[in-house]
Amino acid sequence: MSVSRRTFLAILAGMATACGGRVPLRSSGSPRDDAFDVIDLSHSLGPNSPYIHVRDATFPFRREPIATIPTRGVYANRWELTEHIGTHLDAPCHFDEHALCVDALPLADLFAEAVVIDVSARAKANPDTELSLADLRAWQAAHGPFPPGCAVLLRSGWAERWPSQERFANQDAAGVMHFPGFSRVAVEYLTRRPEVLGIGTDTFSLDPGRDAGYGGHRVLSGAGKWALECLANLERLPALGARLFVGAPKVEAASGTPARVIAWVPRNGATQ
Repeated sequence: MSVSRRTFLAILAGMATACGGRVPLRSSGSPRDDAFDVIDLSHSLGPNSPYIHVRDATFPFRREPIATIPTRGVYANRWELTEHIGTHLDAPCHFDEHALCVDALPLADLFAEAVVIDVSARAKANPDTELSLADLRAWQAAHGPFPPGCAVLLRSGWAERWPSQERFANQDAAGVMHFPGFSRVAVEYLTRRPEVLGIGTDTFSLDPGRDAGYGGHRVLSGAGKWALECLANLERLPALGARLFVGAPKVEAASGTPARVIAWVPRNGATQ
């Protein structure tokens, strides 16, 4: 079912052309209807969305109306938010001042083939479990080499805890968070793989919750790769075969941004 990244981008370009007006978005027999399921990998962002508490820095998403239909004939809001809240993209400059920020990321690098590694069974028994080098090698033994232009996604099952701040952060009495993440060794391995564009997870951070030093982040940023955090619906993706688009606002000098992450999943028997 795997196709080249160039073919995948050509397919999406064809879809975009079709959506430009010559073919209705939901026309009968279109590839989008017949060949793919489109999956939203993003949580809705709102005032009750969980976030990592950092003293004198982070805060909940805030929304305030600046106009309403009854009062001004138009509806609009003012937002106040941090860059790393909700389902979001970490740009390499998040932990490396010489690396690319969100607006400078190559557009083609926001399309990726999804590699999904499931550690959800382990995470139920041990919230501190880490995706290890052994997990990466086991996936490759079962499915083959990582495809070019891929994103390696950690599925821990943590998304089912959303939107509970308490359950998602899972802090102990000392304030230490406990949730799964990538081991430092796994991140180091993935940064050396030119076929890997970035990595992602359904938790707050690519680093395990108890890692307050963000060691994996620093390694990933230094290698110029991006990360996705707080993903949703990873259980709906196959281990291999889904394609991603990271919808990230083009904000100057942003170290990260809330994102709409969309997956195309080929249906059984579909060809591309």
